[in-house]
Amino acid sequence: MSRAGGILRRPLAAFVAAAAVLGLAVAPAAAAPATGPTEPHLQSRYVTMPDGVRLAVDVWLPEGAKPGANLPTILVTQRYWRARVYPGSPGNGGYRNDADGWNARGYAYVVADLRGTGASFGTLTSELGADAVADSGPLSDWIAAQPWSNGRVGTTGVSYGGDTAMLATALGNHHITAAAPISYDFDPYEDLVRPGGLLIEPRIAPYALLLSILDQAGGTTCDTDEQTRQVCQATGLTGAVPRPVDGPDGPALLVAARAEHAGNANLVDMAHAGVYRDYRDGPKSWTVGSVGEQADAVEAGGVPVLTDAGWLDAGTANGVLSQFTGLGNTQDAWIGPWSHGQGYLADPFQPARHLTDQERAQIAQRTIDFFDRYVRGDARPDGTRQLHYYTFNEGVWRTTTRWPLPGTRPQRLYLGEDNALSRRRPEPDDRRAGADLLRLDPTAGTGPLDRWNTNLTGNQVSYPDRAAVDGKLLSYTTSPLTEDTRVTGNGRVTLDVTGLDGTAQGALHVYLEDVAPDGRVTYLTEGQLALADRAVADRDDNPDWRRLRTPRSYAATDATPFPQGRAQQVTIDLQPVAVLFRAGERIRLTVAAANPDSFQLLPADGRASYRIGHGGARPSYVELPVVR
Repeated sequence: MSRAGGILRRPLAAFVAAAAVLGLAVAPAAAAPATGPTEPHLQSRYVTMPDGVRLAVDVWLPEGAKPGANLPTILVTQRYWRARVYPGSPGNGGYRNDADGWNARGYAYVVADLRGTGASFGTLTSELGADAVADSGPLSDWIAAQPWSNGRVGTTGVSYGGDTAMLATALGNHHITAAAPISYDFDPYEDLVRPGGLLIEPRIAPYALLLSILDQAGGTTCDTDEQTRQVCQATGLTGAVPRPVDGPDGPALLVAARAEHAGNANLVDMAHAGVYRDYRDGPKSWTVGSVGEQADAVEAGGVPVLTDAGWLDAGTANGVLSQFTGLGNTQDAWIGPWSHGQGYLADPFQPARHLTDQERAQIAQRTIDFFDRYVRGDARPDGTRQLHYYTFNEGVWRTTTRWPLPGTRPQRLYLGEDNALSRRRPEPDDRRAGADLLRLDPTAGTGPLDRWNTNLTGNQVSYPDRAAVDGKLLSYTTSPLTEDTRVTGNGRVTLDVTGLDGTAQGALHVYLEDVAPDGRVTYLTEGQLALADRAVADRDDNPDWRRLRTPRSYAATDATPFPQGRAQQVTIDLQPVAVLFRAGERIRLTVAAANPDSFQLLPADGRASYRIGHGGARPSYVELPVVR
């Protein structure tokens, strides 16, 4: 499949797995005999927001539901059209599988096109913008006022829909009583678009093309050029339009609504212009869509939260841990071996595969039970916080109420001569202190199916044996371990770096890997940093949600070019991981100056070199959270 085709899988199909699960997990209930007027099973209509913008909404009710049915409601707000129709066809039903599953449980299911998208009116002034997120409040008020509603709403969604579901908890709307965001981006700047200040340029450009097609931005359609034709063919968009609302005026209203979308904000423009975290251009900013930046409002709302994320799904696991440690809300958090949207098993020690029906049903049942407690029922959140996590190379799930885990001890492994990695701390006057040359290699990346790809496609995560790639880079490896070593949490790498050439706007990437006795190298996690963002702030300036991350602002005012010829200490956060290194295996740290598969090249001409120092008074090391 082409890259553009792959990109489309996330927005238009990321929820398919969840939809199928709900259908599997719940046997349809027998319809009650109708003995009076009943509500429509599906109604597509407009709901008017306080500023006059009309949102297209699909309302799915259980068959035979009557006024006074007292139904709890699931609400999804969608960026990628709530439903599609084709010439000569009544439509594909949109979220019908989801709706059927929830209707069978006695829930109403409401899915809305965000303002400026689908059949809704308005213009999207910013991706995950404040106005679009705020609409979940009036939508929930409207739901609560319906004769069939019990006045309680649970927000959910996958990916973008998960982002809006979680951000809605900051609105303080008393009808929103629970949220279950799936594979969501807690902080879009750090956890997805610019981790370590580096743009995921190869991944984001095709995604922006998708948005242009959906919004007809600049007149872009499936027929604009060969690339757009491939995108639409790969995902079934060819000939499709958003489903109009019911009634004879629906098609005309759709045309009028879509005319307002041409001015939608362009994600690529923002991604390129928003180099630093403090970027702001009118309503566009990185902070407006960050749950971390709205932590006080989320806590004040007190909405209980169920979250699911994959260890190898971009930075979503980092986001869940930031949520768990930085927010006091009642939480049930799960971090597992999943791709984006939980379609595939993503355990680097096992082949990628689709999740089984049983695995998907177990995941879905958690969400059902959670909403039964807080949306169907009126249970009050009690502040209980649990985190369930899966450990690679062991296949075991564990549960904790504290993070970092009790018994965690930071263990430093120092870089040394002959590419060794060891626990021996060098003496300041160690004569074996030295440095190794690192050149930017524009061919040594993480492959087409890495963690950054799945977040924008929903594809499987698959890292091949990295032995050959490591041969192009700079690796440091321990001796075979004499005992099992369990690493769980957020590690970091501190390097003594001297820029040689092309480094003023350079970058570094680091990879934590497992080396098996047979020599196979397994990717575990990674970190990256635009070297202009290397400044470390005072720990007291780090907000609670960043307590697991190195204090760093990523602000334009703190950015400085990386000098040449003068050693600098650089600290790079690793994405969190849970892994068991077995006795006989070795731990490896690999250092690179580029990852061309997922990140922009810095510098842009791909020419840079560094010296990575080891030993002496300023040793280089990786610090791992080892659990005893």
